[in-house]
Formats: sequence, structure tokens, C-alpha cells
Amino acid sequence: MTRGALTAAARLCVEPGHGRQRMRWSHAWPVVIRPTGDEQVHLVHGAGGPLGGDAFSLDVSVAPGAVLRVRSAGATLVQPGPREGAHWAVTAQVGSGAVLEWAPEATVVCDGAALESLLRVDLAADAVAVLRELVVLGRYAERGGRYRGTLDVRVGGTPLLAHTTVLDGADTALSGPAGTAGARAVGTLVIAGATSAPDVVGAGETPGVRWAWSALDGPGQVLLAVGDPETVAAVLDGAR
Repeated sequence: MTRGALTAAARLCVEPGHGRQRMRWSHAWPVVIRPTGDEQVHLVHGAGGPLGGDAFSLDVSVAPGAVLRVRSAGATLVQPGPREGAHWAVTAQVGSGAVLEWAPEATVVCDGAALESLLRVDLAADAVAVLRELVVLGRYAERGGRYRGTLDVRVGGTPLLAHTTVLDGADTALSGPAGTAGARAVGTLVIAGATSAPDVVGAGETPGVRWAWSALDGPGQVLLAVGDPETVAAVLDGAR
């Protein structure tokens, strides 16, 4: 029996403390937050999915001087549901001198499914964010469904990056030579804010992946990679 559509809004706040950071969170089932270290949490989807019709959100606050690393317990598997399309929105405020690492496992969009995703990060002028996202069209032998993902980053109140990825495994234009050229995975890595990482620009191609680094008009850079899921993941992880 297929479950009905769900709506959930979760919150997570991290503050520096004496010896250990303090984490406060509010679960909103099925979005479950599981602390796995002083500076780290894992996200768990308690009911599978998201399914079409689900609308999930997470509001994150990283207080000045705090550090937060967000992972996930496994891949996010987006599947058809009782209504058209699922929604997943994450907003994060990162205070002065704070660090946010966002690196969940892949989002897999199955045949017949659709997901609209938003990741909005607002950094203080001297904060740092490393944001990693990997989207895979379909499970093995599937073409994959529809995906629209927006990444919006501001530093010190000034827009740094507004980037939207649109994928559709059944769309011959989006999956053709001018799009993903038949590749199943698209990865994005953003390094933003007051980071000491050297600026990297350029592009390349190796078996299973094409990639390009671009400097942003502000304190940051972005890496885009297209190819096989495992190879794209390796490129993103090797660049962090």
C-alpha cells in the first residue's frame, strides 16, 4: 500500500560551547536528524522517498564560531507518489567565523518521479561553506525522472552564486549532446567565503567524467562534473 503525501519542516541549530558544541534540533518525521559527532549530523529519511507530493524542509543555523558537517545515512531515492513532484528545501544561516560542510549522499531520481530542490546558504563575510551535491538520473537501467535544483549562495549579504540545474532523463534535448550527453550523474561543488583554498580554474575530461572549475565573482569557486555516478562522486570528493 502506497503512503499518502507528507509535509515536514525540521530545524537544526549549532552553537559553540565550553569544550563541546551545543546542538539543538526539532525532528519533523520523516526528516530525522541524527548527531554522529560533536560537529557532525546525518540526515535520515524515515519513510523512504521523498515521494511525489511530499514537501520537506530543513532550516539550519550555524552560530558564530561553530562548525557543522552534514551528511546523510544513504542515498535519497526520489520515487513517484500520489501527487506530481516532490519538494526539498534547505536554508542555512552561517555566522561569523563559522563553517558549514554540506555533503549528503547522492539524490537518485527514479523513472516517473520529479523533484524540485533548493539549497540556500547565507554566509557572514568571514564564514566558510563547502557545498557538495550529486544528482543521479535513475537506478541501474533506468532513464531517470525530472530534477530541478537551485543553489543560492550569499556572502556578507551579497549574492555570490545563483545556479539552477535542470535534468530530465526522458527529454531528448536535456539528455542529448547539448545537455548531459547521456550521462547519468551531475555533481556540483561550491567552496565559498573566507577560505584559504587556492583558486582553481580550468576544465578536463577523463574516462567516465567531464568537469570544469570556475572562479566566482566574489570569494568562491564552483566545480561542475558530468558523467558516471561513481566517477563524478570521486571527482567531487577529491576536490574538497
